[in-house]
Amino acid sequence: MATPQRAIFNGMGQNQWYVHLSRTEGADLGVIKSVLQDLRAACAAEDINLTLGIGPGLLPDLTDDVPDDFQAYVTVESEDGSGREAKGTQEELLLWLNHDDKDKVWKAQYDARTALEGHMAVARETPTFIYGDSLDMTGFKDGTGNPADEDQPAAAIVPDGAPGAGGSHIIAQRWVHDLDSWNALSDEQQEKNFGRKKFPGIEKTESQEAYSHLSHVELREDGNHGNEASAKRNEIARRSTPYAFHDGTVGLYFMAFCKDQAPLRERLRLMYGLDGAAARDAMTDYSNPASGSFYFAPSEETLDAITG
Repeated sequence: MATPQRAIFNGMGQNQWYVHLSRTEGADLGVIKSVLQDLRAACAAEDINLTLGIGPGLLPDLTDDVPDDFQAYVTVESEDGSGREAKGTQEELLLWLNHDDKDKVWKAQYDARTALEGHMAVARETPTFIYGDSLDMTGFKDGTGNPADEDQPAAAIVPDGAPGAGGSHIIAQRWVHDLDSWNALSDEQQEKNFGRKKFPGIEKTESQEAYSHLSHVELREDGNHGNEASAKRNEIARRSTPYAFHDGTVGLYFMAFCKDQAPLRERLRLMYGLDGAAARDAMTDYSNPASGSFYFAPSEETLDAITG
């Protein structure tokens, strides 16, 4: 039985660090593999949660164990004239580290990216943190739509016997919030936009508006995504955390895992009013991704084979 990367389901530390990289001209795969081996060992020694995500451009160069339907992330644009879009910035490698001690996280990622110089360049990075009781800055609790802990592996991990067994598809996006406009709304309207109550309440609103966030991201068997009476399908495991930059930019770093990539693409397109959605997700009036990539987190066994 293939083993998922353990940090996917571990409890998250208070401090996260996401680093996206892509190869430079003349990159040596041997060096990249060696650095990843050293990073895995360093994180294990310091008890740092490490997840390695590999993009569709790099994974086939490292292993034959490539999952089905592994596509690059492309920008998703609304067609309603609003100009809203989920920007695509596909890179080749994602390092996701987290631990309660920020210094340990910083040092591990710094050593890795320094060792990769001349072979991979950092495209972007985002340090994030746990806010209150796992809240987003909009005031809503994150992750309440996740499957129960014991059910998350079945939703997130490619089953044995399939290409990429033990691995997981990742979507990684940095959403930028317009908090001034959001906070100008009444709590009632915020809850209608989201589709459930604001923290400390977490229950869903009595009825789902066609524009609510939940009516776009909770996929249902009958296709009516706001229908609570219909069974959920293609669930995902969310691992999102907020960030705040010194220039005042704030938002949510959204990361989710799924055993197939298609449901991740489906949710994103529905949010932007595509593929027959009744309306664009109202949350996109107040938050949109400045970056987005798809990755695959190979099993521990595949990583062992890649890094030697």
